[in-house]
Amino acid sequence: MTLEHKSQIQQRKVKSKTNMYVENRKSVNSYVGCLHGCIYCVPSFQRQMKRQKKRCVLCYNYVPHFHQERLNKAPPKTVGDEFIFFPSSGDLAFATRFTVEQHIQYAEKYPDRNFLVQSKAPNFFLNHEWPRNIILGTTIETTERFWYIEPSKFKAYSDISKAPSPDKRFEIMLIIKEEFPDNKTLVTVEPILVFNPDLFPDWIGAIRPNITYVGYDNHNCQLPEPRLDATQQFIHDIEKFTEVRIKTLRKTWWEK
Repeated sequence: MTLEHKSQIQQRKVKSKTNMYVENRKSVNSYVGCLHGCIYCVPSFQRQMKRQKKRCVLCYNYVPHFHQERLNKAPPKTVGDEFIFFPSSGDLAFATRFTVEQHIQYAEKYPDRNFLVQSKAPNFFLNHEWPRNIILGTTIETTERFWYIEPSKFKAYSDISKAPSPDKRFEIMLIIKEEFPDNKTLVTVEPILVFNPDLFPDWIGAIRPNITYVGYDNHNCQLPEPRLDATQQFIHDIEKFTEVRIKTLRKTWWEK
């Protein structure tokens, strides 16, 4: 990579402090909406879509749907670890096979660009053939399905999200690594939830994602969060397996 390219990436990272990922060159929301019902999605992605009321009522209501016309424009070029995040405000697991294939064909048209497809139901990845320039990503916030801690009102993962449980996502990602060895992978541990410290690093070590994001909730959802020192130790433990990108790190909301 040239010094000019490194400078370009650094400038984009400075401009991308509010983005979900600093490597995100551009979001292409050709598919919008999700039915996982994650608590922390309401004040973030869904709130952003409320701006679309006059443009698209389906976007406004976060109903899964395809905007095929948004795949007509060429995406910007990517450098190094950068990627095109598509879609960033939806989950293709709810899309028809035709819609998913349209996204795959779009990425195939631009083999010199990298693309990220991320899903909380990553089993759908196994139903398609993915070109090498698509990064396959998922979210794994915890190892647990239940918590017995105060003061968070959330005692079960199913109270937070209707998505497949994190342990199921972990199992699928192991299969994906075998089925698509040429594709890069990405794991997001955000918002991080109370986890088993003896197990979670082993999960990341087994998946060995190219990039792992770690961060706390930014929307005051009062989730069952791990103490900061536990998260810092987790980051230290997984750095031998993956490139870690640190997002919001803070004390738990109930420690303040």
